[in-house]
Amino acid sequence: MLSADSQGPYGGSGREERRNAYRSSRSDAERPIIPLPAETFEDTEAMLSGERRKKQWVDDAYEEFVRKGGLDQLPGKGKPLVVPTGDILTTILKQANVPPPWVALRRELQLQMEQTLQLIEADGDPAQIDEALAAVNRLIAEMNSRSPSLALHRRKVTRDNIREQWERWR
Repeated sequence: MLSADSQGPYGGSGREERRNAYRSSRSDAERPIIPLPAETFEDTEAMLSGERRKKQWVDDAYEEFVRKGGLDQLPGKGKPLVVPTGDILTTILKQANVPPPWVALRRELQLQMEQTLQLIEADGDPAQIDEALAAVNRLIAEMNSRSPSLALHRRKVTRDNIREQWERWR
């Protein structure tokens, strides 16, 4: 029997041989992954130095802007600020002159309805008229799903009520 300190058949200690045999039998997938601390991968001093340089650069650019009189030429200087109330998204869209999606759909819908009315008045092909009415009704359904209020919802149209609905929506 071999003691822990005695030599094994291959010249090494018995304990060391068992360790090596255990290590060689395990695959890389079985080995535990030990995460390293973030400080190992980050150079904290370099990051802080870079942040200080960016802050200094921004401060210098702002001071130069003020020194050249940039604040004096801003629109609305000396006037009180107008703080918007209500939905902030609506305010931003208005300032950017962008209509809400349901308004854009309503405009498209009016054009489709005009084209459908022209088809009906010209006594076009009934299948083509039915297809145009179906397209108008799909747009109405989409507009109704996007509009923010039930008061803005529209009814679906038929050959009989399309003229009345078109005049009501204008």
